[in-house]
Amino acid sequence: MADKIILRDLQVRTILGNDSWERKKLQPVVITAEIHTSIAMAGKEDKLTGSVHYGMACKRVMKLAESNHGILSLEAFTEEVARACIDVTGCGLAVYVYARNPRALLHAEYAGVEIYRTRKDLFGSWTNDSTEEENMQEAGSAIAARAAAVDAGGVLKSEDNLVIKHLSLSTIIGINLWERHYKQVLNISLTIHTARSTEGTVGVHDKTSRPWTYRKVADEVTEMVEKTSYRTVEALAIAIARTAIKQCKVPKLTVRVEKPSAVVFAACSAVEITRSIDDFSTSSALTSGVASLNLSAVASVAPTPQHSGSPVTGSSVVAAINDADADTHSAYIALGSNIGDRLANLHQALVYLNTDLPQSRLVDTSFLYETAPMYMTDQPLFLNAACKVQTKLEPLMLLEELKRIEAKMGRDFTAIRNGPRPIDLDILFYDELSMETEKLTIPHALLHERRFQLGPLCDINTDLMHHRLGRTSGALNRHLTTHSGAPNDIVKVTPLKTRNHTQSSDVEGSVVKTLSPDTQKKTVAMGILNCTPDSFSDGGQHDSVVRAVEHAQELLSSGADIIDIGGQSTRPGATQVGVEAEIERVVPVIKRIRELGIEVPISVDTFHADVAAAALDAGADIVNDVTGGHFDSQMLALVAQRQCPFIIMHMRGNPSTMTTMNDYSEYDGDVIRGTRFELAQRVRAALDAGIPRWNIILDPGIGFAKEGVQNFEVLRRLSELTARHIRAASGAAIHPSTGGDNQDSEEGLIDENLATELVDYPVLVGSSRKRFIGHATGRTDAKDRVWGTAATVTAAIQGGAGIVRVHDVAEMVDVARVSDHIYR
Repeated sequence: MADKIILRDLQVRTILGNDSWERKKLQPVVITAEIHTSIAMAGKEDKLTGSVHYGMACKRVMKLAESNHGILSLEAFTEEVARACIDVTGCGLAVYVYARNPRALLHAEYAGVEIYRTRKDLFGSWTNDSTEEENMQEAGSAIAARAAAVDAGGVLKSEDNLVIKHLSLSTIIGINLWERHYKQVLNISLTIHTARSTEGTVGVHDKTSRPWTYRKVADEVTEMVEKTSYRTVEALAIAIARTAIKQCKVPKLTVRVEKPSAVVFAACSAVEITRSIDDFSTSSALTSGVASLNLSAVASVAPTPQHSGSPVTGSSVVAAINDADADTHSAYIALGSNIGDRLANLHQALVYLNTDLPQSRLVDTSFLYETAPMYMTDQPLFLNAACKVQTKLEPLMLLEELKRIEAKMGRDFTAIRNGPRPIDLDILFYDELSMETEKLTIPHALLHERRFQLGPLCDINTDLMHHRLGRTSGALNRHLTTHSGAPNDIVKVTPLKTRNHTQSSDVEGSVVKTLSPDTQKKTVAMGILNCTPDSFSDGGQHDSVVRAVEHAQELLSSGADIIDIGGQSTRPGATQVGVEAEIERVVPVIKRIRELGIEVPISVDTFHADVAAAALDAGADIVNDVTGGHFDSQMLALVAQRQCPFIIMHMRGNPSTMTTMNDYSEYDGDVIRGTRFELAQRVRAALDAGIPRWNIILDPGIGFAKEGVQNFEVLRRLSELTARHIRAASGAAIHPSTGGDNQDSEEGLIDENLATELVDYPVLVGSSRKRFIGHATGRTDAKDRVWGTAATVTAAIQGGAGIVRVHDVAEMVDVARVSDHIYR
């Protein structure tokens, strides 16, 4: 066993990125170092030459701390402390370092890093003379000492620990009555176990990409703990581990939860557990994160292509990088346009990124934003977005290819800088590379001051580390949004119309609306036009082209913003009429509306891809599929190809079977939980098919696979549909027999394992005249349910719905306007 020379609690001051207030200031770091060596010679001769001089080690560490080292992370600094300690003399065999920053987090005692390194780990050799390493005549005692030094590291031989000590949080915790009324302080300590880096280079941790930082872990745990009200510390400890592992992608974690007020004559009671990702494993199909977009669906896009009923041929570049390897990189690209048809320009840019960017593929997109121009302000508003591309192109070659695409789309590089442009493609991040050349700076040199780039980027990834600034993309966006005094000049928008339909129109073809509860001021009214003989409310009233068009004009004059045209009834028990009959019902009506020069957005209500294709060719803009693309396997590919808005509704079965499929017992009877889970699966499928995030609108499916009381529950809890987390419904049955760490708790937030988050997606609600309203009011005739519908429209707007789908447009527009004044 090796002897040790110890420095305990050496206090230094140094700059490591930003402090807890996100300032680049000196921070205190407390260091304990244990240098493994042999003091036999020094003990025998009573001379320091045979040992490690702790004074020299101390001076080296302090010199490192006071130098202009440029290190951004506590992990990288700890690595360099280890190097400084062991390099004092050739006698040092290994070193244990525990570095703590007591000012790293506002509500924790400290954040710390614990590592163990041998001389060979740090310098590649056990001796200063590398040739000696090749000498096979080394003394057996030296070999044994080195082997002992390796073994002394224990678990730290293979992993490093990042520690958050005593995160002090207040929450409801306990089983006693008085504990349910008052919050108690808990001290939570987290030890994150990570596979040890073997690179042994300066700043290795500063350059290593990972999905978490200790601040992110602390923030996520804090948010979760303070929102919950568990009865047992055991359940809370498991929930903390689950949050860190699943939300922050921490590989392995030890959680210690101390309850100081639990026992009168003890400092605390505590629970300590260790969990890894294997303890919370779920189906890869549900938790794989962002999958590759289906490029075959968007590879060949024309303005009005015919739908053949078969998938569109894919791009040859997909196969080129299908097998990810070390040469594949993640590039985050900003898109912007403010002249011409801005939306069409962005869509065309996505097409080129799919098909015309060598050895690359598009894997994710952001939401869409309308933003005020910066720098040169006397120009039109921009549409901005971001996307993630996996590529084998090196940064400078990627830049050249993006410029080629910009030129192909008509950008004039001789025009005034920062002036109007049809397309702008900027590289924001390339992995987490930092580079600065005459042509290219990564991360983007002005990213930190541009909300129009940070906002879309954070839809995709909030954890990209900007190494020059020492902040993540999320921290930069948060600072710019809340602390900089920058104007609120970025608004999330959703496309409702993608092109002009009449040659006489002189307005921009696309129409975008803000449907975000935070910024929307006016609810969008979708008027219902049923070209069917058997719809539950108005079947047979508009079954001729003339009558249907007349009703469409009435809806518009009453205030409708969108016309939703359907040729297949989806009432309970409805039978399918067939694709040809459905096309015959809706296409002539759409064509006639466009012939009259009416440019209102038109939605086609269908679950058949061939009907949707014919309607889009005739002049429709939106596909409204009550099955969310589930019924027809070609629907998602069609929508991706046409780049049109897509309404994804929650439904089970089909109109003939859905009334028997309203059992949500697998979700503990929670209809919102079941709707979220199943709707997220359809959204994930749409994203994977190549449908941009900004083209997706959600519909909870009022009246579809939901009985009366369940519809009221959906309306009452509508805001939870797109929440990041939800609690168990009041009175929901909890099944303790499921056991294990994945068990839900009625006192905490539910672990849903959604296929993708539903946060920030716009929501449409269609409750008009439906049966559950009749049950509540006693109105058997659907036409008499206007007042009942008005109540549901108000509830929908209060719950954050951006669009309401209604029959009685004039009345419901009035209801919406008053509700807008109350709730928006």
